[in-house]
Amino acid sequence: MRENRYEKILAVAANLMSKKGYQGTSLQEIGDKVGLHKSSLFHYIKNKEELLLRILEKSISEVNVNLDKIITSRELEPEEKLRRTIDNHLTLLIAYIDNVNIYLNELKSLSKKNQAIYLSKRKKYERSLEKIIVEMKAKGYFNGLNTRLITFGLLGMLNWVAKWYKNEGHLTQKEIADTFYRVIAQK
Repeated sequence: MRENRYEKILAVAANLMSKKGYQGTSLQEIGDKVGLHKSSLFHYIKNKEELLLRILEKSISEVNVNLDKIITSRELEPEEKLRRTIDNHLTLLIAYIDNVNIYLNELKSLSKKNQAIYLSKRKKYERSLEKIIVEMKAKGYFNGLNTRLITFGLLGMLNWVAKWYKNEGHLTQKEIADTFYRVIAQK
């Protein structure tokens, strides 16, 4: 029950902060939407900034766990690793679209210490994705291109989906993933 309530707090806070911004969202408003008195929120979080950090960490932690499984698979060729990574990224981006929008707009609201905590997890993801790009380069992809630039370009392309994706839109997540794979994986 406590964990369900915590998850609900994270989801409600993410939705509100995505729409209204970190500064525009109050703990009182979050408590009201969750059905808790504002003071009861402090049984789950220390303060509003910790709540922001937990929202950001939730999506990056899950995407890192899934990427680790893809990278360490001995059965997958680099091309399939990249395809699955793109699909995983977009699947979780859509599931946590509020969290991603908060990252794109509100990272500056964290203290330097909490920014460092969060950014270390993002750096881990970047390094893991870069490993796949290196593996693909060894198979003849991306000849003469900078590995880091390819990694950042792919991340930018993937993360920007949070700004324009609509569940009721004319493209499915799978169609977007397939298109992005084809754009990036040209030999």
